[in-house]
Amino acid sequence: MILTSSERDEVLRHIDALQPFTRLDQPFELRGSVMTNDQAHGVMIASLLLKGGAKLDQQSSDAFTEDYLDAIEDIPAWAVREAIRKWNRAESPKLDGKPHDFNWRPAPPTLRQLALIEVAGVKARLLELNNLVTAVPAIEFSEEHCAEMREKLRVLATTLRTMPQQPIGEAAE
Repeated sequence: MILTSSERDEVLRHIDALQPFTRLDQPFELRGSVMTNDQAHGVMIASLLLKGGAKLDQQSSDAFTEDYLDAIEDIPAWAVREAIRKWNRAESPKLDGKPHDFNWRPAPPTLRQLALIEVAGVKARLLELNNLVTAVPAIEFSEEHCAEMREKLRVLATTLRTMPQQPIGEAAE
């Protein structure tokens, strides 16, 4: 089943609407403020460091901030926010089959993996929609045509087998 022109246009509009969710240059609204991706990351990390775990001194806080920012720098802020939200609700998927201890903040690599799971859903949907838009109708040949093509292929294979073999270097000369 191939899309009609109006269906195709609708799918293309949906693709255009999803594309910004894969990019880092999109503004992000957090706590009533519109921020860049990097600013939103900073606010979310600061919030994470304030909860769950021992009180951090400035040096430890700076080191953790750098670790978190390294882990999520190439991930859209919405995905990081969604990963944190699911963590806070104890709804994060298990990683490697291991349950999480939601009483603590996620480690930087864990937060990265959880955020990438969020992005993967959007990318999978985009791939599915792109495949739908680029689909072409299947070509069905008659049995007679298929038999004719098989015969032509058999003749060609026989001809190629009986041709004298010549090294590749000699053919070029």
